[in-house]
Amino acid sequence: MVKKAIFIVTVCFCLSGCWDTVDLQDMQYITAIAIDYNEKEKQFEIHGQSINFGNLSVNSAEGQNGNANAWVGISRGETVLSALSNLVPRTNQQLNWGHVHAIVYSQTALAHNPLIEMNEGLYRFQQVRMTPWVFGTTENLTEVLMVTNIFGDSIHTELFNPQAVFHERSFIEPITLHELMREYPEAGRSVKLPNLSILEKNWKSNQGETNTSLFADGAFVIKGGKEPILFSDEQLIGLRWLNHATVNAPLVLKENENTIAALNIVRPIATVTSELDGDIPAFRIRIDANADIEDFPPDPSLGASKTINELKALSEETIKQEVKRTFLLGIEQGKDIYDLENVFYRQHVQSYNTMRDSFTLDENTPLSIEVTIKIEHTGEYEFYRDRVPESEQRR
Repeated sequence: MVKKAIFIVTVCFCLSGCWDTVDLQDMQYITAIAIDYNEKEKQFEIHGQSINFGNLSVNSAEGQNGNANAWVGISRGETVLSALSNLVPRTNQQLNWGHVHAIVYSQTALAHNPLIEMNEGLYRFQQVRMTPWVFGTTENLTEVLMVTNIFGDSIHTELFNPQAVFHERSFIEPITLHELMREYPEAGRSVKLPNLSILEKNWKSNQGETNTSLFADGAFVIKGGKEPILFSDEQLIGLRWLNHATVNAPLVLKENENTIAALNIVRPIATVTSELDGDIPAFRIRIDANADIEDFPPDPSLGASKTINELKALSEETIKQEVKRTFLLGIEQGKDIYDLENVFYRQHVQSYNTMRDSFTLDENTPLSIEVTIKIEHTGEYEFYRDRVPESEQRR
């Protein structure tokens, strides 16, 4: 009898092991959040995106169209944490925040509160991880969270997979919440928060339907408690050459406003060093990279308009001018885009500590830029036009 009783108790104990589980369909998952600040109400606004993952299944009839059925809910609070909490009673199901993969800050929120204070609530909200991608935007937050790709899928967009586009066209490097909070308080370092824009009716189907898309367009440059400033891709064009994460970056070569060639710069390697020129910090930037010729418009009369060595020299000068131009544009707005102050701080700690309060960068700051480009691939035709007159090419 004793053994039988022990067996029954053991079986009952095993059967009750999953009593507190929750089925997936009984939960609502927040996949992205956006943070705004309402100046009139003096409250933060949280826009939470929820997606029906069931419709992503390739086995379901609806899922074959990739329709993720995105919904966006809005809640308010005096702090970010209270706004997050206030979204809970606005749903009919238990909320799960463990799948948040993107966070978007409005320009108003960035200007109102320092990132440290805003993200304090996110750090205390234990379900939100430190790995989501982070963005800034000037667009309507609900519209940003409602954008889908051409197949109606909310998951496979710039919001959730920015690295896919960055690897093909490297301009502004995507960053995560953890990286943002690591770089933000460091001495002399500015955060480049990618800016998301909406491109209206960018795609059109054979049935006349149109679709909007998200794309990264420039970045908010944020340093300390100073007001963030939004720079366009064109204004930040020199930043990509100093970014170690750059994979492929297009370079258009022009002469007298005419396009000479289009190159693809592959994985540039930048080295930045600093020294004291008397009492003035001086900097030296060296960039080495390989390049492929992507396009090479012909000369009107005879084949190629430039030799390899001429293209090499022109590409080196173009990159040099882009780096210089972006540096000066940042200085005009009071932003150290290349984090030169941080470079000096790391390489000359004692000197930096003596001039921390007086450290400045301006248009007269000594800045030496050296660029070396190696053209590895000229294309399938190997400068065929160099050897064949146009009259022969048209036969």
